[in-house]
Amino acid sequence: MTTAAVKQQGEKPPEPASRIELKPLPLAEPETPPDYPLEALGTLLGEAAERLAYYVQTPPGMAGQSVLAAAALAVQGQVDVARGNIGRGPVSLFCMTVAGSGERKSSLDALALAPIRDLEAEKRQGHPEELAAYRAAREVWEMRRESLINAARPKGKQPMSEAQGTDLQETLAMIDAEEPQAPPMPNLTFSEPTSEGIYRHLQHSHPSAGLFSDEGVGFFGGHGMSEEGRGRTVAMVSKLWDGAPITRTRGTAGESGILAGRRLSAHLMLQPIVAAQVLGDPLLQGQGFLARFLIVQEPSLVGQRLLKGRDPTKGPHHDPVIGRYWAALSEVIRNPLEVDDNGALSPRLARIEGEAFDAWARLHDGIEWQIRPEGRFREVQAFASKAADNAARIATVLALVEGFQAPAVEHIERAGRLVAYYLESMAIRTAEAQQDAEEMKARDLLEWIKGHGGELHAADFKRLPSAYRSAKKARPLLGFLVDAGHLQIASSSPRGQPASWRLTGEV
Repeated sequence: MTTAAVKQQGEKPPEPASRIELKPLPLAEPETPPDYPLEALGTLLGEAAERLAYYVQTPPGMAGQSVLAAAALAVQGQVDVARGNIGRGPVSLFCMTVAGSGERKSSLDALALAPIRDLEAEKRQGHPEELAAYRAAREVWEMRRESLINAARPKGKQPMSEAQGTDLQETLAMIDAEEPQAPPMPNLTFSEPTSEGIYRHLQHSHPSAGLFSDEGVGFFGGHGMSEEGRGRTVAMVSKLWDGAPITRTRGTAGESGILAGRRLSAHLMLQPIVAAQVLGDPLLQGQGFLARFLIVQEPSLVGQRLLKGRDPTKGPHHDPVIGRYWAALSEVIRNPLEVDDNGALSPRLARIEGEAFDAWARLHDGIEWQIRPEGRFREVQAFASKAADNAARIATVLALVEGFQAPAVEHIERAGRLVAYYLESMAIRTAEAQQDAEEMKARDLLEWIKGHGGELHAADFKRLPSAYRSAKKARPLLGFLVDAGHLQIASSSPRGQPASWRLTGEV
């Protein structure tokens, strides 16, 4: 039918076909990370963290992380926690804070750890005298021992009799039992240890210690994490989180040993570029080392830290809220530790029982439900698997610094909110990292297709780069590129499965 004929019939002629422009679909919007629940830390730690964040002008989560880690260090030597009849273990916490340069990590951590640094300073004052007294006592002991050996030597060429040898052996055993021991080092924390350094510190200095650094790259890039030593360091630190004995094996007789009853908490502050390398390290992931950490990465406040309206005469040392936190932490950290004859801690056992255990069991089961294949925390399963344990630890730390003997229901519930924050944040970061990684792979695949004629057949998957050389790897990326509008399906198999793809707009 001609246009004229259409007009004669009073019909409107069809318009010329218009061009349809296919535009790539926008990518999914990133999820908004949750706010750090400072209120879950309670009136003592939470309000102190809020005030510290105000004075230092740091994100609240950074401040909350710092006071929680400091409290764990103070408490861990005093008490273990029993989760009903499920198990018992330390209350030590491993914390990691990711923040860029200029985020005032050092200033914040110095204030959060002030009571611990004060105690270390007091110990340093008397340390030189103690060290001098030790050296003098050791020199006298060595001279006494040597004189006994010389006095027991037979005259002339006469051999030592069996009786004389037995007497000397018994005498030396008694003398060796009186060997002077070096005074413990005044520091309760260290920042760049090797496995050997950790062992010696826990053996000779303090059975309860902290791995704390406002420049965590010093630990991850230090000698203890070199190619040769990193396996030993990671294994030892992981065992300390578990509360298991640590070992040292040496070829020299008497150098090997086992240390039980030692505790270690950690707070490592890392810049984002270092954190990305650490979190992506296969050894640290495979050993379960990273899964023990509670990780915070808050939005930066750089550019918003204005001084207008602030009173320059007021600071953290004038704030009663911070003063109350310091006083409570100082009291806990100065409590004498119960140790046995071998220097092993004998901490009191705080039991989660009754209604508190019911609350913890609900938390445990809720997390377990979310690591099923379709669960929210499936992609962070390693972290989620330790989350209920971490919740029990956090609840006990909160209870002890607040003057309770064991966690109550409210402590379990507050610890649950904190653990939920850590898991949600980790799930969001993991999803974003995976999305970014998949996009990069999809871009690489698209460039390969462009460079190889603009079309790909399923039969040619074996020609693809090794990263995509299988249907299992290639098809999800091709589906992503089709959905994003960069490719179109050119043909399908009899079963309806895409069999070939071409660049959008090409025929």
